[in-house]
Amino acid sequence: MREKFDKIVNSRIGKGIDRFINTPWYSAVIAAICILCHTLDIPVVGAFLLTLTLVPALIFCKNSFVLVPFLFMCSFVISEDTMPQSGYYGSAGKLVPLCLMLAVLAAALVFNLVYYGKWKKIFKRAHLTVSLALCSGVLIVGGLFSPTFTLGGIGLALGIGVTMFFPYAFLINCGEYEGRKTIEYIAWATVAAAIVIGAAVFEQYAVHGFKIGNKRADLQFGYAISNTAAAIVVLAIPLTFYFVYKYKYGFLFLLLVALELFIIVATYSRATLVVAVPGTAIVAVWLCFKKKSGRLAYWIACGVAAVGVIALAVLFRNRIWSIVSAVFDGNISSSGRVTIWKEGFIAWKDSPFLGVGLQFLQLGGRRYYSFHCTPLTYLYCAGLVGLVAYGYHRYKTVRLTFAAKLTAERVFVALSVLAMVFNALLDIAMTLPPNLLYYSTLLALIEADVKHVKSSSAEIDELPEEQNIENNVEGEANERV
Repeated sequence: MREKFDKIVNSRIGKGIDRFINTPWYSAVIAAICILCHTLDIPVVGAFLLTLTLVPALIFCKNSFVLVPFLFMCSFVISEDTMPQSGYYGSAGKLVPLCLMLAVLAAALVFNLVYYGKWKKIFKRAHLTVSLALCSGVLIVGGLFSPTFTLGGIGLALGIGVTMFFPYAFLINCGEYEGRKTIEYIAWATVAAAIVIGAAVFEQYAVHGFKIGNKRADLQFGYAISNTAAAIVVLAIPLTFYFVYKYKYGFLFLLLVALELFIIVATYSRATLVVAVPGTAIVAVWLCFKKKSGRLAYWIACGVAAVGVIALAVLFRNRIWSIVSAVFDGNISSSGRVTIWKEGFIAWKDSPFLGVGLQFLQLGGRRYYSFHCTPLTYLYCAGLVGLVAYGYHRYKTVRLTFAAKLTAERVFVALSVLAMVFNALLDIAMTLPPNLLYYSTLLALIEADVKHVKSSSAEIDELPEEQNIENNVEGEANERV
């Protein structure tokens, strides 16, 4: 039986499919499906098309990193009118096809795990295994013995735990990391996700005549709301800067950075803007000194961009100020953050050790499961135990980042993680399952790069001295290119 599968997988068609899926065009195809089906409100058709893209990846591709584009964007086919709670899926005509597609995907996943032998190593312990398991576990038991503990909170905690832990475990143990090639592949998948979100933002503006009265009501995308969507887009900015850094004509990617910033501004997400704007400026200036190939062109592009921004700020200062005022609406307290933090502290005082659990706070007719600040969410929902677990996880991620000689790939991925962590100090990205899929993947990339550097160093150390010198000269030549 295996010989028959070997012939199919290693056939000319099978290898051709593998090569295509390992290119950025695969992410582009998934993005196009998501934009089309989200715009037309046809999520079942979208699920069918996405199934057609994922099944070949599971059958013909050994490298688990090829699953990331689907992982990042599969939920993007759901629009506001086709959300699960809308009743859209109440008929057998929609449920039966979805169940059949789910069964096909499950069968393909089992094939992938068994045929490529991944089931033997998927749960192998890695550097962040314990800290991620602790972060997941404390949220599940958070609020235990507290009167605010609910079974609904356990279900939500399980969702957070699964999306935080399993992509990392699967990718670090079953993915084949190839340095720059893998980073660029994931970077394009993230950029594609940002473009899909940008298309959804444009659609909502078009529907409302390009006048957004209530951002919470008018900027609903189905798979996300304005601030959680912006929290995904901000992850694409450092990865786009990776292209700026690596390519001789990388300054052209500054246009893509500008587009990503524009999408974030259009979402009116304050928590993301306070990270994206200064963060982009800092990285742009930093690259003025660090970029090697095409530095002069980059300096000129940055100079032109700076002059353009200053000119626009002067010419349209009144309009810009009105937009800024509308976005920030006074100060941080107007967003309700301070009220949520205060209410959480009052409740936490009665259960300081294990906290009050998820989904306990109701204010203004809304139920909050997160306190819009990751450390406070772990403290209030899981008590002192939760805060210690989250602190330990942060320590492990920092230690992992610097566990081997820094590479450009790891630096820019770490900047994306840093953007998410800072954004989550004022928002819910670190406790939202769709966003955690990105976080978990980025952590796997950081650890994979550390392993790659260490293994490469070990291999070089084992070579004869003459071969080491030859490799060093060759490496310097490649760097100049």
